Amino acid sequence: MTKKYLLVILIPFLLAGCWDLDENERMYYVFGAGIDFKDGEYKATIQITSFANVAKTDQPNQDLFQSQVSSASGKTFDEALFKLYHGIDEKVYWGHFSFIIFSESALKQGRIDSVINTITGFSDTRYNIWLYCTDEPLDEFLLALPLLKKSITLTKIADPLNSFEQESYIEPLDIRNLIINLNEPAHEANIPYIKLKEDWKTQNEPLSSVEISGIGIITPNEFKGYIKDDQANGLQWISNKTIRGEITTIYEEDKYFSAVLRNVKVKIDPIINGNDVKFDINVRLTASLGSFEGNLTSDKIKNLIMKKVKKEIEQTYQTAIEMNVDVFKLSEILYRKEIKTWKKLQKDGQIELDEDSINIKINIEKLTSGRKNFRDTIE
Repeated sequence: MTKKYLLVILIPFLLAGCWDLDENERMYYVFGAGIDFKDGEYKATIQITSFANVAKTDQPNQDLFQSQVSSASGKTFDEALFKLYHGIDEKVYWGHFSFIIFSESALKQGRIDSVINTITGFSDTRYNIWLYCTDEPLDEFLLALPLLKKSITLTKIADPLNSFEQESYIEPLDIRNLIINLNEPAHEANIPYIKLKEDWKTQNEPLSSVEISGIGIITPNEFKGYIKDDQANGLQWISNKTIRGEITTIYEEDKYFSAVLRNVKVKIDPIINGNDVKFDINVRLTASLGSFEGNLTSDKIKNLIMKKVKKEIEQTYQTAIEMNVDVFKLSEILYRKEIKTWKKLQKDGQIELDEDSINIKINIEKLTSGRKNFRDTIE
């Protein structure tokens, strides 16, 4: 009996190892942040989320706030964060930190490196934090809710891969890939550009949504500018990560058709002639005809799709050349495949490119209509 009593006495001491852990309800969770830099100071805006309200399978309680936003400024990013801590009631946990939005001013003044160094230095954060840039007010993005007021953790900027499967317009970028891109030739990174659109309505009020509509290009030392809207369309056709995209083109006067493009496969080969380097860009994809009027032949549809895809690639490339940007990462391709030539021609990791540096070939491997033929259903 003595041994049994001794065991009962010792059990509470064996369970005491969890007493110093933080209780979930006694912590606040930083989910997103906006970073600005003006008047010589960092302005940090953080979004604190209540998982008691968002961690549900059904619609969150609309009477409770899903998040709150606050800002503070400091000579360093750390100082701005500690000023924010002055007015926060509980311990702040960074383990669920999901995205950062940089202002144009922060990018132009080269402040992204300092912020990334600080964030990755936290023991709780990870390298898969999504990155964005904008020239619009930062706090509006942090206050925006998903459609139908679902969990704020499901916004487009917090979970970009979900919608990327349906429309692969701009490839998401996280901290890990930012570091890789800036360390590899041509030492440039494409950060998704976002803007707010008041394009949804309810019975009570209009609602804003976040739209990814281009890229901002940075190097380790400078911000090179934006490629927005239609000018950025060609990016999706030069990426093997593209899952699904769409084109609309004219085929007769005042008549258009749309096609959904999938299975994009891109191969880029450098063609070297002495000190002259050109790149053959071969794009293979499948297409499915969507909206159209009138009667079309398969060959005509293929030719029009190939022409439109090529035009979008050329338009994006031309915009980038005018900005002195290697948007298709051709310098890295030469570095990987012909390093001796790259070493001879490169300057700061980038080779000189012009309008004639690329030769584009598009191939439609399969075309479907979703019907038995490419004729009108009603004639």
